[in-house]
Amino acid sequence: MCSHDRISAYLDLVCSHIRWRPYRERVRRELTDHILTRAEYLHGERGFSEEEAVAQAIRQLGEPEGLGRMLNRAHWPYRRLAFTLFTCAVWAGIVYCVIRILLCLTQ
Repeated sequence: MCSHDRISAYLDLVCSHIRWRPYRERVRRELTDHILTRAEYLHGERGFSEEEAVAQAIRQLGEPEGLGRMLNRAHWPYRRLAFTLFTCAVWAGIVYCVIRILLCLTQ
C-alpha cells in the first residue's frame, strides 16, 4: 500500500466517526497536514524511508476509531446550539423583566 493510500485509509476510518460534515472535512485536512509534516520530519531528520515515516506518523496519532470518536465528542455542534439557545432565553427573560419594571413605574 502506498503512502497516499495508507493516509487516506486512516483518515477514512477517523472521519467515519465524525457526524458533522463541515467539521469532518476540516479534521481530514488538519490530520493530513499533521501526518505529512511529521512524516517529512521523520524522513528528513531521522532517516526513515518515506513509507516507514508515514506509517510511524500514523501510528503516533493512535487508533483511528478512538481518535474519531474523541474528535466527534469534542466538537459536537449541538452543544454550541444548546448554549446559544440557553443564552437567548436568559436575555429574553432579562428584557421581559426590564419591560415589566418600566411598565410598572409608568403607571
